[in-house]
Amino acid sequence: MTLKEIINLLENIEGSLDDAFYSIPEYDCNSDGRSCVDSARDELYNLKDSIEKALLNGAELAVQYEE
Repeated sequence: MTLKEIINLLENIEGSLDDAFYSIPEYDCNSDGRSCVDSARDELYNLKDSIEKALLNGAELAVQYEE
């Protein structure tokens, strides 16, 4: 898996998290859930930003794993 493929997957996850965040009603009883989803979105944005910066700096890392 290449960095570009990872970024594409992260963008899909980003879209799902954004949908989840905006679909949770803004009631007091949902504040913890919205906070958790928002925190996950923030961590994902930071990870995606780091990978994009690595690509801009010429990194060509391929992730290999065994099933």
